Amino acid sequence: MRDGHYIDPNYLALYEEALRYDKVGDVYTAVKLLKKVIRLAPEWPEGYVALGSIYDRRKEWKPAFHYFKKAVAIDANDREAWWKLSLAATGLGRLGVAGSVWTKFGFDKIRLDRPVNLEIRTDKGFEILWMQALDAARGRILSIPHPHSGLRFRDMMLYDRRSIVGSNVHARKRVNVYRSLDRLKKSPYLTFSCLLHSSADDAVNQLEKLCFEAGLGFEVWSNASRTTRMNFEQATKTEKDNFPEYYNDLVPRPDHGTTLVAMAAIHQAEVERVLNTWEIISLEGFSDLRSY
Repeated sequence: MRDGHYIDPNYLALYEEALRYDKVGDVYTAVKLLKKVIRLAPEWPEGYVALGSIYDRRKEWKPAFHYFKKAVAIDANDREAWWKLSLAATGLGRLGVAGSVWTKFGFDKIRLDRPVNLEIRTDKGFEILWMQALDAARGRILSIPHPHSGLRFRDMMLYDRRSIVGSNVHARKRVNVYRSLDRLKKSPYLTFSCLLHSSADDAVNQLEKLCFEAGLGFEVWSNASRTTRMNFEQATKTEKDNFPEYYNDLVPRPDHGTTLVAMAAIHQAEVERVLNTWEIISLEGFSDLRSY
C-alpha cells in the first residue's frame, strides 16, 4: 500500500528488473519494462521517475519532461522530480514552467553579475570553462573551449545549478563549478589558434585589447593548467589573475618565449585583420594560424 494505492509485488519485481537492465546498459529493455510498470501501476510515481531519469541522462528532453510531469502530478513532494522537470522544460524552451520550479527552489533571484565555472566532460578528459549564468539553468560560455569538446565561444548551455562539482578562487572570491548538461544553442563563432613570437605581457595584452574592440573572443592557451579530476580541487585553490581554463593535457605547451593563444570569430578574415594590426603595433610576429 502506498498513498492509498495497492502496489502488487509483481509490479515491484518488474520495476527492479528494469533497473537492473538499465544499470548494465540495456536501455531498450529497461524502458520497455518500465512502460509496462506504469501501465500496470499508473498511480505509482517511481515508474515515471525512472523513465524520466533515463531520458534525462540521454538528453531527450521531450520524453523526460513528459514523465517527470506525470511523476510530480502524483507526488507533488518529490523535489528531485520537480528539479529534473525544470531542466527538461529548459531544454525544450518552456521557460515559464522552468521558472515556476526555480521559484520553489529559491533560484528565481540568483546573482547573475559574476561569471561561474562550467565543467565539460569528453572522452579525452575534461575542461573547466568560464560561463555567464543567464538564469538558474542556462549560461553562455565566455572561454574558448578546446575544439575536441565540440563547443564554441558564446554557446548557450544547459547546466545543473544544484550539481556543484568543485570550486575555484578568482579575485579572492570562491566560484562554484557546475555540471554541464547540454548545448541549447550553437554559437556562430569559430575557434582559431596561433603562436605569438613573444611572451611579453604587454604584447599579449595588446592583442587581447584588439580582440575585445573587434568583438572577438580571446584566450591565452599557454596558461591553461593541466590537471586530472583527482587533483582538480587542489589545483583550483590558488589565486588566479585571469580567467584560467583547465584541460586534461589537451593543449601542447609552446616553446619558451612564445605564447599559444586562441581567438574566436565568425569569419577568419576578422582574425587575420586583428593579427595584422597587432603585428604593426607590437612589432612582434605570429605563425601557425589554425582554424577548427
